[in-house]
Amino acid sequence: MEISWLGNWAVRVQSGQTAVVSDPYYAGDGARMPETSADIVTVSMDAPRHSNAGAVGGSPRVLRGPGEYEIANFYISGMGTPYGDAEDSDGRLVSTVYAMRAEGVRVCHAGGTVPALSSRQLDELNNVEVLVVDASGGERAAKRMARLVQQVGPRIVIPVGWRAEDADDADDASALDALLGELGANDVSPRPTLRVTATSLPRELSVVVLSAATGQAG
Repeated sequence: MEISWLGNWAVRVQSGQTAVVSDPYYAGDGARMPETSADIVTVSMDAPRHSNAGAVGGSPRVLRGPGEYEIANFYISGMGTPYGDAEDSDGRLVSTVYAMRAEGVRVCHAGGTVPALSSRQLDELNNVEVLVVDASGGERAAKRMARLVQQVGPRIVIPVGWRAEDADDADDASALDALLGELGANDVSPRPTLRVTATSLPRELSVVVLSAATGQAG
């Protein structure tokens, strides 16, 4: 399995001949997602920076909410949840956290915020090995995200969202450093991609910082 970061909160997971893109974003306001294709797209929330499925080539199947899905060699479950403390005016769930399994590795994309997960939902994520989390917030958000990491107990954490196109370099570094500090990760150098298998997972928590892809990812 190969995982790459497409900028903002967009992540691409490739397993064999099948690819999933989570949270593709709107190519505007200086934020342009690299050209990519996929078989599946997951959308965590109805917002331009998370829902631009049209930017992904290959005529993918688009998942936009809670449910259980089996597509090619991916098993995907979506859990509806309020993000942070927010709910829309009708009290409906406004964000979907997706967990996907392929090659014996389970990856969870927590979306572009700190999700408010119930105890039952946390139990459903207790065997997630790779957790993709939002690192765009400040110190308070970093503490809440670190608590989520502790609750889920993954082997690998991938922070995304910290290089938002409308933020300056100081804000980028501060947001990422805040989360890395809460997770006890020091001197983490970005890498282009993460290749992981069920047998190569670290025994203890590892934080992997990816550099945003440029150009065509698939």
